[in-house]
Amino acid sequence: MMEVIIRTEGVWKSFGQNGPRHVDAVKDVTVEIIRGKKTALGGPSGSGKTTLLGLMMLLTTPSKGKVYIEGEDVSRFSEVFRAKIRREKIGLILQANYLIPHLTAIENVALPKLCTDMAKSRAEDIARDKLEQLDLGHRLHFKVAELSGGEQQRVSIARALVNNPKILIADEPGSSIDKKLTWNLLKLLDDMVKNNAMTIVLASHNQLILDWADRSYMMDEGKIV
Repeated sequence: MMEVIIRTEGVWKSFGQNGPRHVDAVKDVTVEIIRGKKTALGGPSGSGKTTLLGLMMLLTTPSKGKVYIEGEDVSRFSEVFRAKIRREKIGLILQANYLIPHLTAIENVALPKLCTDMAKSRAEDIARDKLEQLDLGHRLHFKVAELSGGEQQRVSIARALVNNPKILIADEPGSSIDKKLTWNLLKLLDDMVKNNAMTIVLASHNQLILDWADRSYMMDEGKIV
């Protein structure tokens, strides 16, 4: 029997409530994410994909409705507790990479491991492996500020994977890389699903990614269509 790891139940996310700029970015959305499967969210810009991902990432809370992770209603938890769940269970790939520009690629990727008090040499060995899988073995010791936009995105992806999270949630992960590197990324993610039972949720315009997923939801005007 398939196990649901993330469920949104009738979620709404509104901005500018009761004002002249009121927007319902997500409208009454119920979706189920199955453990160990790859789920994609498609749809045009402004359709609500990123906002829905933000709810699943626990970066924001719904205006109405509930978000469940592993059967627990997390939508009303404090930010401190939501951050704890993110740190322990979720790897995030955001459109803005939030890398530290004066650190090298390997230092950025090793950072989450160092935060767990792992020895620096071991943390950098793991970081090196992730970067090499994304064809960045020749850029390990370049500062992020010296890398191209596509290279920076791959560093961000490696950092999200370094802790082998239960859940990987990614917003437009292939937007700054070419088709070959997208295939490399998808192969790496396939391996993570197979070897680590990882659950993956992605939002993308890329038809290659939408076709690769086990299941796709299409969004338009804040709704699943």
